[in-house]
Amino acid sequence: MAIRCTLRAIYSDGRLGLVGLVALHVVDCDRATRSFVIVAIVGTECTGKTSLCNALAQHYCGDWLPEYAREYFVVRPQKRRNYTLQDLASIAATQLCREQQFLADRSTLRILDTDAVVLYVWWLDKFGQPATWLEEHLQTIKNRYYLLTVPDLPWEADDLRESQHDRARLHTLYVRTLDDFGSPYTEIEGLGSARLDRAIEVLDALT
Repeated sequence: MAIRCTLRAIYSDGRLGLVGLVALHVVDCDRATRSFVIVAIVGTECTGKTSLCNALAQHYCGDWLPEYAREYFVVRPQKRRNYTLQDLASIAATQLCREQQFLADRSTLRILDTDAVVLYVWWLDKFGQPATWLEEHLQTIKNRYYLLTVPDLPWEADDLRESQHDRARLHTLYVRTLDDFGSPYTEIEGLGSARLDRAIEVLDALT
């Protein structure tokens, strides 16, 4: 099942304006299971997720999908410290819609800078129990390997980051979420090139 891309509305309580979960394409599951061609980089703020996505895509000649939330807030600066549940639901639906389109091509390694796990943790932390459609989507995810970035990098402030002193607690929440949904993952730590080297070591062992 996947998020329908033609959403008409997102209600204030986070519900989708249409039945938001439908099967839109068939995946070659055997091939994906053997090679783990989908990798999601998840973790708290300022843990090098985007840099790691870019470096892994270059190393493996793959492609990566950026995080939509940053784009959303860049064009809505008034929302950066005052976003609502409806904003987060809109971000989640758009991110998952873009992900669905991005993953239609499995010819190369596909790397996700954020997926439903990040959105679920964010929603749970800020607004309580996530919407049913997001939880159901998470339950359908198969043939994906997670790299969970450890918050061992120095904090670098910017206008969109808000959890400087909360990274250890949120990291624990990521671990719990991945465990609860039975998602395969490895924690990635280390400074400088050691972080990338560890990620490559993990992925080479899987493929």
